[in-house]
Amino acid sequence: MKPVPPSVVPALGITRLAIGAGLIIGPAGLGKALGLSEADAKAAGWLARLAGAREIAIGLGTLDAWRSGKSVDGWVAAQGISDASDAIAFATVALQGKVSPVRGWGMSLFALSGAISEGLTAVALRRGSR
Repeated sequence: MKPVPPSVVPALGITRLAIGAGLIIGPAGLGKALGLSEADAKAAGWLARLAGAREIAIGLGTLDAWRSGKSVDGWVAAQGISDASDAIAFATVALQGKVSPVRGWGMSLFALSGAISEGLTAVALRRGSR
């Protein structure tokens, strides 16, 4: 496995902060992206804000560990676990017909791709720190 370029970890942390801020500032956006009506997207906004807070916490933890020279592989693994749980949640609501199936599965596959890449990055970081 190739070493992880130094710019990857801060980019992952900053991306989490941006996504989290977007979910908190515009919580209806996620529901709309999944094909919910305006009213349903607004009603589900509290869930998007919870996810946004999670994203910000993981992003801050990643950046703090990176800045202070501590191990970041656990934080990158947490990002992968977060994305894997999102993939399962999106697939579940798509299967249940609660969101647009195409959009729900699309979001699920997108989250799954993040989970896989972050998992591989965490493994490479752990191997590189030995």
